[in-house]
Amino acid sequence: MKTIYKHTITIILFVFTVGVFSSCEDFLEKSPVGQLTQETFPVTADDALLATNACYSTLRVASYHSGMFPLADIMSDDARKGSNVGDQATTIGPYDSFTFTTTGDELASWWATLYEGVKNTNVVIEKVPSIEMDITLRNRYIGEAKFLRALYYFDMVKAWGGVPLITSTTSALNVARTDVETVYQLIVSDLEFAISNLNEK
Repeated sequence: MKTIYKHTITIILFVFTVGVFSSCEDFLEKSPVGQLTQETFPVTADDALLATNACYSTLRVASYHSGMFPLADIMSDDARKGSNVGDQATTIGPYDSFTFTTTGDELASWWATLYEGVKNTNVVIEKVPSIEMDITLRNRYIGEAKFLRALYYFDMVKAWGGVPLITSTTSALNVARTDVETVYQLIVSDLEFAISNLNEK
């Protein structure tokens, strides 16, 4: 009786082990659930609106609207850093005295914020044209995205000169710097499309 019991348990354990290991692959290879991916978003007219609205989110990030613009004004002497002459705050003082480094948090944050904005605009510019929806509305969304991409690149080219020019959602991670003239050509092209497809009000 004990021998039958041992063989039964051994067989059950063997079947269980084989079942566990053969089903792991399907369990581990699940598509992302509950999150949007570039393959699943945007696909509808409502998605196109949401993606276009996301392009504006960069304008609300503190490192965009309150970060480098005041620092750039301080560097140009159009503004004063405030306080007294000897006060060299770690975030503002180096920009006032031109002793900042390229690895400063403010510059890195501004750079990342602008490229996040470019990424969001590229999603609309690349994906929305294939969505079945009203063509005027579709062109308006693309026009808004192109205007914002032009704005973000204009800010970058003023600050850094030639910058990596990323115009698709599948760009390589280490894109080489593009010359200033090519960046301005994209800015002008994007603005011309925006002028043609956006209402005055």
